[in-house]
Amino acid sequence: ATVAERNELRWAAQLHEIGLMVSHHDHHRHCAYLIGHADAPGFSQSQQRRMGELALGQRGGLRKLEAALSNELFAWQVLALRLAVIKCHARGLVDAKALKLRRDGRTARLSLSRAWGEAHPRTMHLLRDEAEAWSRQSALKLVLVET
Repeated sequence: ATVAERNELRWAAQLHEIGLMVSHHDHHRHCAYLIGHADAPGFSQSQQRRMGELALGQRGGLRKLEAALSNELFAWQVLALRLAVIKCHARGLVDAKALKLRRDGRTARLSLSRAWGEAHPRTMHLLRDEAEAWSRQSALKLVLVET
């Protein structure tokens, strides 16, 4: 990914909760709208649109992004954002070494220890749901590897 593409992902991640100011219900949709339609000096309309699409993809089903996910880079960006949101959902300290993501073609392999999974059952549930969501579309696959 280029520096610009990494920046778009970073900015979308930094803004991903802005929709909570509107409503907790469907906050990812509110976030996408705010990012895509705000007067944001220094950002092009295409950057804002793309960051809005990334924010929209942070949670919920992937069908809403089906066309955009045909762009492999965008699919990887969405996956990275969704995994970050899952990992940080509990607002506790995040052990950056607990999960290891490896790219293998169009498959993402997320390795974690069984002990970590047992200590974080809610996160494991969300990760299993995430792997299932990616299995229902053709852009990428997410495989959980428990060691």
